Amino acid sequence: MGFRVDHASQVRAAGTPTRWARVSAALWRRPWARATILLTPPLAWFVLLYLAALQNVSRDLYESAAVDGASRAKAFWNVTVPGVRSATTLVVILATITGANLFTEPYLLTNGGGPDGASASPVFVMYQKGIEQGHPDTAAAIGVLLVILVLLISLTSRKLLERD
Repeated sequence: MGFRVDHASQVRAAGTPTRWARVSAALWRRPWARATILLTPPLAWFVLLYLAALQNVSRDLYESAAVDGASRAKAFWNVTVPGVRSATTLVVILATITGANLFTEPYLLTNGGGPDGASASPVFVMYQKGIEQGHPDTAAAIGVLLVILVLLISLTSRKLLERD
């Protein structure tokens, strides 16, 4: 018995969908499942960055805020948020770069960008134009525009988040 792949979410063995294929296809139709698949790998790195940044916020600052009569919410906004601002800047920049370079998930999970290219990322469009359609000039132009756009978003977020 051979396996035949008709679509990324539909694996058939001897003409019958397997239980895994039915479950994965049903899950993929739910927006929370798609978000979980796309966000889980980078989210772990972002949590580690924030944990490291939180360990660098001095306890003395919290004690000073408590002595000054600040509530927990005020201490959070005036001590914690400025203390992790550099980590927030790094997370925003990394999330922008990661999101712009998304290729594997749309390619494997939607077999070509989904209906009307709904899940096509810029890198996936570069692949389609350059490799599948044979237009490397268009793919290169998309790549240059992608680099410029990510650079502008990163610089803007850095300027907005690192106001001292």
